[in-house]
Amino acid sequence: MAHRTLAFTGIAALLVACGSTGPSEQLVKARSAYDHSANGAAARYSPARVLDAKQALTAAERADDNSPEEKHLAYIATRKAALADAEADFKIQKESAAEADTEYQRLLKQQRQAAKADLERTREALHDTVDALGTIREDLKKKDAKVDELNEKREALEARKAELEKTQAALEGDLTASEKARKEAEARAAAALASLDKLANIKEEARETVITLSGSVLFETGKSALLPIAKERLNKVADALKEMDSSRKIVIEGHTDSRGADKMNYKLSLDRAAAVREYLVSQGVDPQQVQAEGKGESAPIADNGTPEGRANNRRVEIHIKK
Repeated sequence: MAHRTLAFTGIAALLVACGSTGPSEQLVKARSAYDHSANGAAARYSPARVLDAKQALTAAERADDNSPEEKHLAYIATRKAALADAEADFKIQKESAAEADTEYQRLLKQQRQAAKADLERTREALHDTVDALGTIREDLKKKDAKVDELNEKREALEARKAELEKTQAALEGDLTASEKARKEAEARAAAALASLDKLANIKEEARETVITLSGSVLFETGKSALLPIAKERLNKVADALKEMDSSRKIVIEGHTDSRGADKMNYKLSLDRAAAVREYLVSQGVDPQQVQAEGKGESAPIADNGTPEGRANNRRVEIHIKK
């Protein structure tokens, strides 16, 4: 009983440690980018894209802290927030351009009318004074300069508009490529697991995928040396694991039935888990990715009072964390 309590305490400590890593740098940046968009011009000019960024950020915050999924979703949220800001800037610049063009047309019309009036007055006053004509010419020169200034501003706004359109296209391209890569990775992982369906029981849970292998297929009774048929099956398991994201943690758990002493069962379960780990590593699985744990008889999945139940309890579980 003391050994069983010690094992539970160790597992609890490990779970606490794993859960305390905190959010990734990507998630912190994603939150900042979303806050900037949600509280800035994007909230008015591109609310749909701000909502997209919020949904992406929410998905990232639901993922495991510091996990590849969290980092990937946080990157998507950051890019969507940037796209919202870019769209808002584009619309603001477009409004400014429209206002500038309207003002330009108004001033141009006003200047033409003023010029026409000036010319009329000049004709009437030409015989009176040459100085009046000089004043009118100077006034026209200033107004022409204003027109030139407005033309330059309009050209600058058009150049800015083209730049923003180019930036928007680049951002959309980045999002498309990232989404494609994510879907391809998910497809490879799903195909790898599907290839094991006939060899083992595969169960998808919220935070992990569990592959269960019968102990009778892997080991002789009371022993931890792998059988030849076990190696054939583990070769396929190794091939599947190597297709998955190398950052996913893998825990191999050994389990026994309730026959025999607790201490003996714990050691046997640990030795069996270690044997499976050692073989998977020999087949190319990253040793830093995999750890072995012994559970003894502490986690039965069936009634130990029947031969069938005991057979089901003698097993090795491979937990692939998400």
